[in-house]
Amino acid sequence: MVTLRLPARMDSFGPLRSFVAEEMEREEGLLELIPMAELVLEEILVNVIHYAYPDREGEIEVACEILSSEKFRLTVKDWGRPFNPLERADPDLTLDIDSREIGGVGIFLVKQMTSDLTYQYLNGANVLTAWFEKRQPPPGHS
Repeated sequence: MVTLRLPARMDSFGPLRSFVAEEMEREEGLLELIPMAELVLEEILVNVIHYAYPDREGEIEVACEILSSEKFRLTVKDWGRPFNPLERADPDLTLDIDSREIGGVGIFLVKQMTSDLTYQYLNGANVLTAWFEKRQPPPGHS
């Protein structure tokens, strides 16, 4: 597993995104998962940057691990205030946009784009781990 830790600021977004893409590019079978991983990473990083450290500067650590030619793990860690985004109820997308509660759509999309998503609060850190796995086409499709 390789990691990169940078300040929790918007100017860290580009280097963190490049770090993840470069790691995934090491395994040809993961290339098609890069756009999904980038979207998930963006959602997670923006939330950490904007909300994890309301009163102080902080850091974000991103860890990548190639598990196989079809499976990749991405972990984002911060030492900000404890927050489990998975406890939030999924938004009711049947409601029109003016009737919905604000927020929650981003983490809902993250759940849809990952094969698994977990949260832990360990040793003073929020740890959100996302797994990406190539999905097999339904029978009869190529």
